[in-house]
Amino acid sequence: MNTDQFWDELRGEIQSQSVSHHPLYKDLVDGCLRRETIAELCAQLKYAVLDGISSLSTIIPLAPRHIKKELAANLFGELCGTPAEPSHWELALKAGAAAGYSMENIDARPIMAETQLYPDTVASYARRGGWLEALSYVSLGIEDMFTEFCDGVSRGLVEHYGYSDADAFYFYVHVGADEVHAATGWDAARQYAEDDDHRRRIRIAALEGRNMWWNMYSAIYDKGEGGTAPRLSLN
Repeated sequence: MNTDQFWDELRGEIQSQSVSHHPLYKDLVDGCLRRETIAELCAQLKYAVLDGISSLSTIIPLAPRHIKKELAANLFGELCGTPAEPSHWELALKAGAAAGYSMENIDARPIMAETQLYPDTVASYARRGGWLEALSYVSLGIEDMFTEFCDGVSRGLVEHYGYSDADAFYFYVHVGADEVHAATGWDAARQYAEDDDHRRRIRIAALEGRNMWWNMYSAIYDKGEGGTAPRLSLN
């Protein structure tokens, strides 16, 4: 198998279980997801920024210089905001509050074990020197499929739940932002994967990221809807 075919097949494998296939997504875009579940989703997305995205700081010393620069800019925008937009964790809180709760209520909700796996796994890869695996976990496994999710969710929130564009801005902003972040990850994987064994490790990391993201939604769905959403495991 040539390397281009490997990357194409990996992306297809990841996207075959994209979160846009998840019952949480389907119910939200159809307008039948409970507001409590939306609030919990946004609470966990806050942690995905504050704990998850910030954990990528651990790989900055290990990454090539041009990737250090892009990662640092990404982290700064997500955690601190820019003159053009607030921090992404603050946007997540605002989106949760627009479901009918106070900002304090959303902020006080604890992180789920399924969400905690995000920073824990990135840190584990970083401790072992696996900067490319950590980046692939996030960029290939999470961000590349988050764009479609955010596009549908932003429209669903406005259409069915009375959100303003400002209320749903967390989701709007991630459509474009995560396209860029995903492209960085795919370009880095193609450039720096050294051999078949390294490509195998990147595949595992990317699928771990996808599964973590899917299973986080399942935990949120089960808590809010009282159902049992499917879980993914690494085969």
